[in-house]
This record gives sequence, C-alpha cells and structure tokens, in this order.
Amino acid sequence: MTEQEVAGHDVAKFGGTVFISYARADDERPPFDDAVQGWVTFFWHQLRFELTNAGVHQADLWLDRYEIEPAEDFTKKIEAALHDAKLLILILSPNWAQRPWCLREVTHFAELRSDAAQKTVIVKKLDLPPGINLPPGLKEILESREGYKFFAKEPTGDITEFYWRGLQDQKAYYGVLLKIARWIASQLILNEALPSPPLAPPSKGKAIYLAAPADELRDAWQRLANDLEGSGYEVLPAKDRLPDTAQAAETAVRDALAKAILSVHLLGDSEGVKPEGGEETVVRLQLRLARERESAAGVFGRILWAPKWLADRSKGKRDPFQVVQRFGGLGPGEEVYAEEVTDLSQWLRGRLDREEEKRRGAPSDKDMRPSSPEARPLLIASADPDDDELVTALANRLQSPETKIHPLFAGDTPVPGQSAAIVPWGKADHSAISSLLAALEPLKPIVLRLPGGDEAAKRRFFREGIYSERVDALPTDRKSGRDLLVRLEILPSNGINGA
Repeated sequence: MTEQEVAGHDVAKFGGTVFISYARADDERPPFDDAVQGWVTFFWHQLRFELTNAGVHQADLWLDRYEIEPAEDFTKKIEAALHDAKLLILILSPNWAQRPWCLREVTHFAELRSDAAQKTVIVKKLDLPPGINLPPGLKEILESREGYKFFAKEPTGDITEFYWRGLQDQKAYYGVLLKIARWIASQLILNEALPSPPLAPPSKGKAIYLAAPADELRDAWQRLANDLEGSGYEVLPAKDRLPDTAQAAETAVRDALAKAILSVHLLGDSEGVKPEGGEETVVRLQLRLARERESAAGVFGRILWAPKWLADRSKGKRDPFQVVQRFGGLGPGEEVYAEEVTDLSQWLRGRLDREEEKRRGAPSDKDMRPSSPEARPLLIASADPDDDELVTALANRLQSPETKIHPLFAGDTPVPGQSAAIVPWGKADHSAISSLLAALEPLKPIVLRLPGGDEAAKRRFFREGIYSERVDALPTDRKSGRDLLVRLEILPSNGINGA
C-alpha cells in the first residue's frame, strides 16, 4: 500500500500493538537538565502524535520501562507483548547491542513470526558497532533493508545526531519520523484485513473505572485502557470523554462506578472542561463521585496518578502530594502514584492480578518467592503550616513498596488506620506540637527535631512514650529515607530496598 493510499484510507478503526525494543541507557536525560526528555521518550511521544494524526489512534506503542537483568527469567509479560505484537521497532545503538535482553527480544519475535523481517521497523539512533556477533534472526532483518537513520555522516566522518541533548535538527528528525509513522500505518491497515485476528485474553469479569482525563493526559489514558483491556479487565467509561451536559455526565459516572472494583484518576496540570450546566471540571466531578461511592458502599480503592513529570518537561518537576492537595488531599482508601505511565500500567496490572489470584486462592509467582512485608501505613504530620513543606519532602522520600504514606498537613483531620507516625518539627511552636500529639493519640509519633524555630523548646522537649530525635536535615533521597525508617525501627533492616 502506498503512502497516498494510506493518506486517503479510512484508518480510524485500525490499530494493534507495536513493540519497541530499546536500551534504557538510550533514554537517560542529560544531568542537571530536567527540561530535556530522553531519546526514547521523545521518540515515543512524537510517534504517538504522528500515528494519531494519521488516524491510527488505536495503535498501542508498547514500551517496557523496567530494567531486566541477565540473571532474571525472561518475563511472561514481555513474551505476551511480543506474541501480540503486529510490528517490532528496534531502536538500534551501541547501547542496544550490549543488552542481551534486547537481542533476545528480536530472536523471540523471529521465532513467533515467519515474516518477522518484513514486520520489523529498523530505527537507528546510531550505527551498531562493527564486528558485533548478531543472532541469525537479527542479521537477516538488518540485511533486508537500510532502516531509518536519525543521524547524518559528514564528509569528514563526523556524526551529526538529529536529537542530542534535545532536538538539534527539527526538519530532519520529523521528516524521518513521518516516514516511519506512514509505514506503520500502512502495515496496520494491511494486518487488519488479514484473517484470524489474535484471540482476546480471557475476561477476568472485573471492571476498572479509568477516569476520563483532561486533554493533556489523553494519550496516557489510552495507554492504560489498552493495557488493562489487554489483561482481561473491562475499562469504564468505554471512551476517554464524558457526556457534554452535567446531568448526563454525573449519571454516566455513577453508573460506571457502581460496576467498578477500583478507580484510577489522572491528575495533570489541567482539570479539563466543565460539562454544560455544571460547576465542576470533569476531573473534580469524577473524583468527588468516586469518594461518595466510598462513603456509601464501604471501602472503594482509588489510585490518584499525579506524575512527577508531564509531557512538557519545560514546566519542571511536580510534587505529587502538592498536586493531590489541590483536590482535598488524600482520603481513606486512596493511594498516590507518581511515576511514568508505563510504570503505572505495570504496577496497576500486577496489583490487580495479585488481588484476583488471592481472591481465588490460587498461588501466584509472588507466592513462590520469599515473602515480602506488607506495605506499612505511615503518617507524616505537621503541627504548623510553616512545616507543611517538611511533610511534603519527607513523604516523597519515604515512598516505597514497604510503606503506604499518608501526609497530614497542619489543620487536617487525622486519618484512622495508621500504624506509625513521624512529625518533622521545624518552625512550629511548643503548644502546636503538643496539640498535634494529643490529636494523634493513641499513636506515639516519632518527633524529628530539625533546625529552626524555638531551639530552646526543642532541646527541652520530652513526652512519655514518645521518641524524639534531633536531625540536621531530612533524608536527601529514597535510599536514605529507608535507612532512616530502619534506624527508627519502623521498618526491618532486611526488608525490600525501596530506593
């Protein structure tokens, strides 16, 4: 099919999984430059846009961000993704050639498909090093065509990369990208016409409410919806948009929430539009109704995805807990997740699958490994608004698989069900600290006395049953945060390293 035929074809219904094989080292951001995206991340977003622009908006660009070490088993997750893949994108580079798992992905894809060479997109970030020993399947693919180069060789032999520490040659980069998108679109259209499409995964009979997002997170919503449906879960609502009027939107949300076992809310910088006749944005409307379902029907889990980085990284890194504070802070049954959408997808599906296995009483892969401690509820509380920033910083650095953090800012009502609490004491006065400790009973919080405020009151501070310790500063990262929790005997020394 020619590019002209693709451009004139009704491609709105076409889609499919496109597996991207890459080396994590090729997606590192330059140090001290948070405004620049990694090479692979930038490529993913731009290709996603071009495919959507071409009408192939249902194409799922499968990107696994988890590092796989040689000692680990070849994961079922990657095997399944390669099995379902209609196309394979290889982002070739010297880093890619050194990763055994990248080479194995190609080999596995070639084992699954007799036409693997024709269904592989060769993307060259840089040339592979000379003399490298390639597996037969990859050698055949590389010999079949030149591929798409994102660099140029000068007559002097120097290499000019189109994307290096940011976009260097916009015209050349987008020109190559457009050719890739058009070729992928043509292949997905042809694949759609082939007989015997892959069987849908067995339905788990469970529905997840995936809240309709603002425009800036629609790509992320589609990625999550594709991955959840691909794992056998029903996604509600079925589209990433709500009805236009407030009454119809609220009815649709309530009906969908009633069928769901969990809700996921995507919190960007924008809150989306206000349905006609309503006073709430679509993001606030759905979160309010999900919280009302909690109060009406008991425990109803809610995941608040407040990513630290949005697609436009020029806006800088976000504090997830400050984002959540815009929506009233964390409520009972709510969890904050702050990593990339690919990480969220894998974490969410893994959690849902484990809960389903536990409900059925079936042993999971996790059950066969040495058991890990359950996440311990941990309250981080401030006694004064001037200490709220300490709560935010400490809560971020103590997040790990071993802890379920709940920040409590000055003036908030304590949430029951916490097993431990830490109070970072900076500028609060003695009476404010005393009032907070009384409100937290019967918990016996650990008080961390930081520089600032009434130093004399801190030196004389003593409460029976409450441990107090002077620290010069908060932990600087998640590893030192865990070290602090171990030293305070909140976590065992031999637990999971959540850094």
